[in-house]
Amino acid sequence: MTKAYKFEFEKGTSKKLIEDKVSLAIRSAEHAFGLPKTRLSVRYAVKNNKAIISVFNDVGEYIVRVFIGFMSEEVGECGVKFEPIEIGGSK
Repeated sequence: MTKAYKFEFEKGTSKKLIEDKVSLAIRSAEHAFGLPKTRLSVRYAVKNNKAIISVFNDVGEYIVRVFIGFMSEEVGECGVKFEPIEIGGSK
């Protein structure tokens, strides 16, 4: 099953900053786990001050943790709200 995380950052947080930090977290995972495995592990979308990151395995979970760390450094612990959301499911 695929998991996703929904993020909302304080107003004024730029889409570019969010995209840059997601990219940096993905790059970190590429160094740790290799490019092919990382590319198959995560998908994301950013709109305004919000993001959704879908993860498919432990590498994707790693990317989310690194991303949260980077963004918390930028906007502070109170500047980010996030929640896991389940998508998909068994039929």
